[in-house]
Amino acid sequence: MIKYQFQVNNPLSQFIQITLNIPVKHLSLVRLRLPAWRAGRYQLANYVRNIRNLNILSPIGKVIPYTKLSKDSWEFEPDHVGDYRVVYEYYCGKMDAGSCWVDEYQIYLNFVNCCFEVEGQSEEKIQVSVNHPSHFQACTTLIKENHGFFASNFQQLADSSFLASISLTYETIEVGEVNFHLWFNGDIHFDLAEFRFNIKNFIEKQIDAFGEFPVAEYHFIYQLLPYPHYHGVEHQHGTVITFGPAESLSDRSQMNELMGVSCHELYHAWNVCQIRPTEIMPYDFAKEAYHKAGWIVEGITTYMGDLFLLRSGYFSLREYCETFEKTLNRESVNFGWQNQSILDSSFDLWVDGYEAGIPDKKVSIYTHGALIAFCLDSMLLDEKSSLHQVMKFLWKRFGKPKIGYTLEEVWEVILSQTEHPIYFNQFYSNYISGKENIFPVVEKHLASLGFDLDSKSREDQLSSDYGILIQNEKIIKIHPNSEAFDKLMVGDVILAHTVKDTLLHLSIDRFGRKTEVKLAKHLSLLFKNHLLADKKPTTKRALWNNG
Repeated sequence: MIKYQFQVNNPLSQFIQITLNIPVKHLSLVRLRLPAWRAGRYQLANYVRNIRNLNILSPIGKVIPYTKLSKDSWEFEPDHVGDYRVVYEYYCGKMDAGSCWVDEYQIYLNFVNCCFEVEGQSEEKIQVSVNHPSHFQACTTLIKENHGFFASNFQQLADSSFLASISLTYETIEVGEVNFHLWFNGDIHFDLAEFRFNIKNFIEKQIDAFGEFPVAEYHFIYQLLPYPHYHGVEHQHGTVITFGPAESLSDRSQMNELMGVSCHELYHAWNVCQIRPTEIMPYDFAKEAYHKAGWIVEGITTYMGDLFLLRSGYFSLREYCETFEKTLNRESVNFGWQNQSILDSSFDLWVDGYEAGIPDKKVSIYTHGALIAFCLDSMLLDEKSSLHQVMKFLWKRFGKPKIGYTLEEVWEVILSQTEHPIYFNQFYSNYISGKENIFPVVEKHLASLGFDLDSKSREDQLSSDYGILIQNEKIIKIHPNSEAFDKLMVGDVILAHTVKDTLLHLSIDRFGRKTEVKLAKHLSLLFKNHLLADKKPTTKRALWNNG
């Protein structure tokens, strides 16, 4: 059996010492490969940069030479059968929901970062042991057997996390036959019983909607941090969520953010962890896995996560509308839809999907995808179906049997719910494969649910009247319909500005050169805030709200 042993000799160094034990039965080359990326983030991470001091020892303790084949793959030639040890150190110095962190208070590991896949032995069972101080409490999404931790194969190991801490708070929830474990590392500044109650409510609503839960046990692992942070990563048997500052969670608006990411990650237990594009079924962590399903993978999950907080009773209608407004306002400052479809933006995640990138190149698979999901849900409600009914079909057809889907197969399921395929195909052509402005369509479907979409000026005059977004006096974005688009550059630093008779006078430092610019006030609002007004509930809204 392949075995991994983890030990921290000096926690303040943030290095963890790792021993990989490989049983060698034949005298043939052994190849090792470290993942280059992880599930849930379609971008090369190059974890190999965190490895040092790698050595390979034979069964008799002899140092074996090895050859590096690529940046994250190695091979060695055994000279005896028996157990070979690969020993190395990994730097655990990044705190987020998908990385590793070690200090005097905790050992936190996402195994996909630091564990080698042994070629030809990927399907073998793997034993994992983590040596930690006896007063630490531990939790993991690995399988527990006879006081040990195991993964059934490398895919499961790469999909698992581990946390041992000096202080873990633990709660449990039972829903049917499924056990949900809640682990909190850090200070708790909220009512734990109320938190547990709210988590249970949206768990029950999601399970009721799908009819079953994919696994028998699930772990919510929370890193409650003393500094600002927000991140979540999905796993088949749980999620890790980092959030901070922890003390802010006494405020309802911040708790809404934590509940939002929690509900979002739980929905991933079906969508992505099980219902998955064929291109990532299974994951090949050695190279990029290009797919165009971002609007399904993250867009639908973002939309459904928020909607289930409303359906479970956690969100009031006003709070749901405020969350939807945030999505609209994030999207309204991005004109990437003019230049790239969401299909191509999904494919290009491997290029710059999680970074700002060049101006208006792409759209977000999260927020833009959520607007697509909302429109489809509204269209399907008119057909006496719903987007979640589609997701339930996808679960039964692809997720439960663990068969990857194609975009064409997903769209076939959607078309099976309508007698007006031309209407749906036109939507796909315009807003999924195309580059049309989705906002007018969103406004139309909001109206069908009894909401008015209003807008108002942003607090800063420069953005709404003149189309300039600034951060620390530096221009970070310019509205393409503004006069400023022809007179200013991203990166210009505003030294001074005054308004005289609606004419804006700017003193600019343009990369070391001083210049003066005059701009006329635009006749309409440029960058603006969108607001949802509850005009009049409709019968359709009742169906939407109640699922």
